[in-house]
Amino acid sequence: MMKRLLLAAAAGLVLASAGAQSREPVTDEAAIQQVEQTWVRATAKGDKAVLDRLLDNSYVETTANGQRRSKSDVLVAPPPAPGSSQTLADVEVRFNGDTAVVTGVNQYRHVATDEPQNYTFTDVFVRHDGTWRAIASQSSRY
Repeated sequence: MMKRLLLAAAAGLVLASAGAQSREPVTDEAAIQQVEQTWVRATAKGDKAVLDRLLDNSYVETTANGQRRSKSDVLVAPPPAPGSSQTLADVEVRFNGDTAVVTGVNQYRHVATDEPQNYTFTDVFVRHDGTWRAIASQSSRY
């Protein structure tokens, strides 16, 4: 009887840990891809709390028009217009130790009926204590 209880408990722990692991990114690349998507959603919703967690305190952005913004500038900026959208495409992630460089295309629509405006982007992340945080980004329109 005790042996059956121990086997059932062990099986439950294995299943629970497998379920927990399947919800977490398996690789650093998957983690960075997930952070990029979370960033896009947080920007669209104007979710300052999520942006605060994703952006390092040293974060600097260079916008497509050449404006430089700090993390605090990003956090006080108004959210995008209602009905606007962003879709990331051609995203590539490269690593150098605890630094990740992400390049891709951000397809932005001011309103749903507009043609997308394409911006190439480069985002730089650093891993601190197991957490990836953005330290820099730059975009340009093409």
